[in-house]
Amino acid sequence: MPVALQIALCVWFLLVGVAAIDRRDKRLFKLLIVNAICVLGVGCVGIALAVAAQHTAKYDLWLYSADTALGSPGFAIARLLRPTLLFPPLVALYEAMPVVLLLVYAAHLLMGGAPERVLAAFAVNFGAGYCIYLLLPACGPAYAFADFPASQPALSALRTLHLNAPPNCMPSLHTSTAILAYWFCRRWRFPRTAALINLVLTVLETLATGEHYTVDLVVAVPFAVFVYAASERRYRAAAAWLAVVLIWCEALRFGPAYITGAPRTFAMLCLVAIVAAWLYAAHMDTGGKGRTVAGRLAGHALARRERATA
Repeated sequence: MPVALQIALCVWFLLVGVAAIDRRDKRLFKLLIVNAICVLGVGCVGIALAVAAQHTAKYDLWLYSADTALGSPGFAIARLLRPTLLFPPLVALYEAMPVVLLLVYAAHLLMGGAPERVLAAFAVNFGAGYCIYLLLPACGPAYAFADFPASQPALSALRTLHLNAPPNCMPSLHTSTAILAYWFCRRWRFPRTAALINLVLTVLETLATGEHYTVDLVVAVPFAVFVYAASERRYRAAAAWLAVVLIWCEALRFGPAYITGAPRTFAMLCLVAIVAAWLYAAHMDTGGKGRTVAGRLAGHALARRERATA
């Protein structure tokens, strides 16, 4: 974790702690406890990934072959952004991902939202995500290719690579976290705008830094829907979307020849996966609102009937 981020977290802890003691607000004490748990969790995950980095073979060439079918947009974005003044802030934002989830939780806790649901969603996001990492372990093009992003290596025979780096590519939890942050902030104008900007920058940063392949971001969308559905206790839908994620992982692992042989079909499947997942997430929100409106209308009709008979 960068020194600047560590300092920012220390200042955040201090401010929340002082405010909690001064106002004696139980919500602030709860926020302080969640912050502490989050930081400890990030540390434990870092240790686990460091151990996995030394004991897992990496399938980066499999993911790179899928990216070549998409035209390797990550290489182009990295070449475009790395020489610009935008790149250092993107790197800082990539490292500050835990802060994003804490801010979303704080918004729901202090603004009358659903903090328990947010907390459960991010717990599932990271818990399930780190397990799925091990199904198709990979590190990212910045670790797999020494000349990234200056040149794109020719893809020959697929072989596992022995890279001493965390296997945290598939799916991109940075992207799924940014997507969840946006979905959870849609009810408030300013947080929604900030979360949308964070989502766009996250897509750019994950590719520009070389930490992820493009296909990692594609699979992150149905994975985010799995987490979102699970947080709403829609377990059948969550299981279905988790199955979609697992199918994607297996397809990328065992079907690179079919992917590179039909790049247009693969690109279309990626687009369908993103659009279908996003539309289903919107359907969950719309469905919930529809049930609420229907319940209110039924209540008003019953009240009018009772007044008429009184």
